[in-house]
Amino acid sequence: MLSHCDTRPANLASLSWTLSKEQQQLCEAVHRFVRKRLSPLLTQPATPSHWEETVRLAGELDLGTMILPTHQGGLAIDHTDLYLVIQQFAAGPLERAAELTLSAPALIALREHDALDCLPARQVQDYFNGSTSISLAIPGNVAGKVWVLYRHTDAPLLLPHERADERLLVLVAPPDLGRVIRQRSRIATLQTLALEQITLDPDELASCPRIACGPDRANSEAIRTLLAETGLYLCALLVGAMQQSVAFAFDYAASRQSFRKPLATHQLVAARLADMLISARGARLFLWAVAKSGLPAPDTLIRQLLRHVAAEAMDVSRELVQLCGGHGYVEGLPPAGRFQTTPCLALLLSQTETALGQYTSSSPLPSPREAHP
Repeated sequence: MLSHCDTRPANLASLSWTLSKEQQQLCEAVHRFVRKRLSPLLTQPATPSHWEETVRLAGELDLGTMILPTHQGGLAIDHTDLYLVIQQFAAGPLERAAELTLSAPALIALREHDALDCLPARQVQDYFNGSTSISLAIPGNVAGKVWVLYRHTDAPLLLPHERADERLLVLVAPPDLGRVIRQRSRIATLQTLALEQITLDPDELASCPRIACGPDRANSEAIRTLLAETGLYLCALLVGAMQQSVAFAFDYAASRQSFRKPLATHQLVAARLADMLISARGARLFLWAVAKSGLPAPDTLIRQLLRHVAAEAMDVSRELVQLCGGHGYVEGLPPAGRFQTTPCLALLLSQTETALGQYTSSSPLPSPREAHP
């Protein structure tokens, strides 16, 4: 469980930076699937039938069973293993990786607070086989505004809600979405995913069921956990994409020539490659350290991670565009699709960092009238 209570930094010297045999086997299984089903989509879009088969095969990876607690027949996968898996998915198109794993942060947050029974779909496997999903919902800077990344229009929402003098975690079930969501503003369309900013009706939201979390039924910790898990999930996707971008950059620089020499032998190009590698490796180690900290990670450390990954992901993306010669030369190259998806995920990551700061403070969110224009 992620908490704001412990402000001690993780003791990085005591952490193991080597993958265990089980972690290696898990990553290899996912990597084989990604290499066969997702990586080819970087250059050749999937047909509906091909993607349907890909979703079915992704369901056979059994991520749902990995997340389930042991007393429900699951493996209770920890944060480190989960984010290692999600990084592997980023070897393909980012929007496809997000589609296949979108429910993961909500499920693992609910698992941490023994609240999985609140979900409409009782079989957790349904959230990974294309049957249904849980939308990624991030509170905006103003009360009643929410950023949503969703696959299914009728997917449930897990939302923090301020009621009287307390903050609650509520579930907006599919039948309630129509009356709770007052307005939708489409920001971007990412294949089958949609990024929107929605406006909620506070009175209707107040009537949605409160999620009873854990033995003490405390919602404040559940809200922190949900936001932190959402941020770490987005970090894992972006870190995985950064690693793939760096790998492509090195191959590209070695195979392309300028002035009859490989690009990689030019000093400026070599310096940019080094900067990209440092950014990707540094972000990965930062995420690894937070996930493996063992003790509850302090909110300040998590927020620092979210800011860092969002900024570094955009920097690596910009450097790769410049390395490939500008946008005119990027089109058609394998990483081209990431240049459209990375800013959207970085935006959501920045919003998550802001929301985590707001909901771990004692100050209420500003109303639309109080907010700055």
